[in-house]
Amino acid sequence: KNNAFNDAEMILFSEFKAKYRTTALTFISFSEVNYTYDRELLVDYFGCVFDLLRSLIKRHISPKSLDRLDVVQEVMKDGTLLDALFDYDDIENGLSRHLSVICCKLKNLIDDEKI
Repeated sequence: KNNAFNDAEMILFSEFKAKYRTTALTFISFSEVNYTYDRELLVDYFGCVFDLLRSLIKRHISPKSLDRLDVVQEVMKDGTLLDALFDYDDIENGLSRHLSVICCKLKNLIDDEKI
């Protein structure tokens, strides 16, 4: 917006968007095919997405905001949240009951070509 990104950042944005889309599609795939969830793969994908995002926005936001991004990244790198989302044995009581809602929102974003 408002040409805030320079040419190098626009290239980085393209990389970020592609990796984010791949991560979203992988996430959706794991939700649609039971017992295919691969923690290490998703943690790696999310790590790449966060690294690209951080590189892209670091000159545009405050250090405090970057610290907040780092907190979210640490949660995703831990994998515990992902494990809870993909706990196929606790669909009724655990976080996995939210998985279909998350995937529906991701599918809408993909269908609308926003990611």
